[in-house]
Amino acid sequence: MFESCGGCCLALVLIPLLCLGLVACAAIYLLTLDVDTPLPASFRPSQTEAQAFDAAIDSAVNQARTQGGWVLSFTESQASSWMALQGEAFADEHGHAFPFSNVQVGLDDGEITFYAELETRFAAVPLQVIITPRVTPAGQLDFTISEVKVADVSAPDFVVQTVKAQFEDALLKPLEDLPGTYFVYPQSLIVDNGVFQVQGAIRR
Repeated sequence: MFESCGGCCLALVLIPLLCLGLVACAAIYLLTLDVDTPLPASFRPSQTEAQAFDAAIDSAVNQARTQGGWVLSFTESQASSWMALQGEAFADEHGHAFPFSNVQVGLDDGEITFYAELETRFAAVPLQVIITPRVTPAGQLDFTISEVKVADVSAPDFVVQTVKAQFEDALLKPLEDLPGTYFVYPQSLIVDNGVFQVQGAIRR
C-alpha cells in the first residue's frame, strides 16, 4: 500500500507522531526547569496561617483608623498559606485572573519571592517573580518587579502584572482606602528571615 501512494500515507502517520513527540519534550523541559521554591518541601498551606495574614492586615488598618500609627507584620508561611488558599477568590473579587497553583511566598534579603506553577494548556510551568518593596520619596510603599523566571523566557506581561496587583490589592489598598494619606517610616521596612514588617502613620 505504501509503495503505491508515494509516501503520502507514511507522512500522514509520521507528522502527527512527530508533533506529539515535540509536545511531550516541551512538557518535560518545562517540568524540569530549575526554579527553586522559597519555602521548604515540607510546607503545607494552613487555614490558620491564612487567617493570621488577614488578621495582620486588619490589625494595621484598625490601628491606623483609631490611633493614627500602625504596624504591619506577617510571616512567609502566613502569606504563602493565604495566597494558596484564598488568592484565587481574592483576585476574582478584584477583577484579575489568578492562573496559579502550588503558590509560595518567600521573604528574605529585602525581597518578596512569589513562586507558583503557571497553568498552561500542556503543563504547569514553574514561575518565580522577585518583588522588591521600596519606600518612595512621598513615604508610600512601592512594589517593583526586579526579576522574573519562567521557562527561561519572559513571562507574559499580564502574568507579571497579576502578581504585582495581588500584593498591591492585599497590602496597600486597605491603607489607601482609609481617610487621609498613609505613609511609612523608611527605616522600619524589613523583609528578611521569613518576616515582612513595616510601620507608618496616617496624615489627616
